[in-house]
Amino acid sequence: MKLAIISKFILFTLTIIYGMFGIILFGLATWILAGDQGTYVQHLRLVEIRAGAALLLTTGIFLICISLIGCFAVARKDVKLMTAYFGCIIITTVLCFAGSVFLLASNKVIEAHINEHIDRMVRDYNNRGPQQREAETFMDLIQTHLFCCGAESANDYYIRGIPPSCLRPWQSGVSQVWGCKEVMKRWLKYNLDAIAGIGLFMCVLLVRSTAKSVS
Repeated sequence: MKLAIISKFILFTLTIIYGMFGIILFGLATWILAGDQGTYVQHLRLVEIRAGAALLLTTGIFLICISLIGCFAVARKDVKLMTAYFGCIIITTVLCFAGSVFLLASNKVIEAHINEHIDRMVRDYNNRGPQQREAETFMDLIQTHLFCCGAESANDYYIRGIPPSCLRPWQSGVSQVWGCKEVMKRWLKYNLDAIAGIGLFMCVLLVRSTAKSVS
């Protein structure tokens, strides 16, 4: 009797942990797609990042839902429902792994896309044309938030002059030193590697906890 109660408690605890994993993955994916990060991804048209984030978002929602199913199955002692629950955990682990690996594998493609896009944005910023407003909005955003200037340096603005968004707020009249291409690539690589690492770590925890609960 005690063994059955302990087993039930362990399974119930695991389902709660899976639900917490789901909330964390959901939060990470939302962080990628929303706020300033979402603005960068949208403007740069980084399909690879959006696809990877969508996989992690799906995994998070799926984990939250199946954790509720798991709690219900443990409470009802329904063997068939528990079998379906563990099957869903396996599918979720695969999705989480795929999303994390996809983000890691996209680094080279993303870097090339950033180089091309920011070069074009700086050209549009300098030249008065139909794309100037979009270029101004995007470049002013990243230059203000990431403390960078131009594609390679402030010298890229040789036509219009250095824009106000390039000026350091703590040193009036001095422009940012780093070009936005390098800063953006470092920023994205750091954040994507961290998120993918968390996703892979969760995959390992899911596999280990599921294996222990089954055994």
